[in-house]
Amino acid sequence: MKVDIYLTPYPFKDIPKKGKAVVAIDVLRSSTSTCAALINGAKGVIPSPGSVEAGEMRSKIGSDISLLAGEKDNVKIENFDLGNSPAEFTEDLVKNKLIIMTTSNGTAIFGMAHNAELIICGALVNISKVAEKVAGTNLDLAIVCAGQKGGFSIEDTICAGMLIHTLNVKHHIETELNDAGDLALLLYRTNKTTLVKVIQQGEHGRRLAYDGFAEDVAKATAVDSIPVLPVMAYGRLVVENL
Repeated sequence: MKVDIYLTPYPFKDIPKKGKAVVAIDVLRSSTSTCAALINGAKGVIPSPGSVEAGEMRSKIGSDISLLAGEKDNVKIENFDLGNSPAEFTEDLVKNKLIIMTTSNGTAIFGMAHNAELIICGALVNISKVAEKVAGTNLDLAIVCAGQKGGFSIEDTICAGMLIHTLNVKHHIETELNDAGDLALLLYRTNKTTLVKVIQQGEHGRRLAYDGFAEDVAKATAVDSIPVLPVMAYGRLVVENL
């Protein structure tokens, strides 16, 4: 399997996606929050490129069946129903609702990947589900890390490396990697016994803790704690049952 990792979304936006599987990773926090919403009964999560577009989408869908969720620089967007903390997406709030989500880093990837064969939302909390799905395809794979404000993020890269490792070790799939893929795999294998600590001490992890979201980091680093597979279908992320 040919696997290309993009350490930020910007190089990815200009490559052909047709016929590929794409895994979008934003560990801190939108991928984790998407998994939390779906496991608690949300009908779907609709990624939006910005708050204005999210508001327009809600007007079309209807406020009775949808919620606005999102953040800018870790802060909940004014007049939105939810921020971007996984703990906010409780069953009481999200069950049978469509969640329209916009975040600083992760949600834009889905618009870039719109014509791919398969689009998956990946995180540490659902890594085994993602690996199982990818292993069952015959598609080349692009793994796109959301990063942080256009730059590298250690948590997304480690997650990408863990996905490759799981494909290799658990599913016995040989992978042909680009240089970023080799780096991600090395980063994961070097730090796999101290995964939580490394992410907590990373730039984004420290910033979230400083802003009062240390618990979000703890939830986002709990491997396989939210075993759902969000896949893109008709403009929204929904649960696919393997």
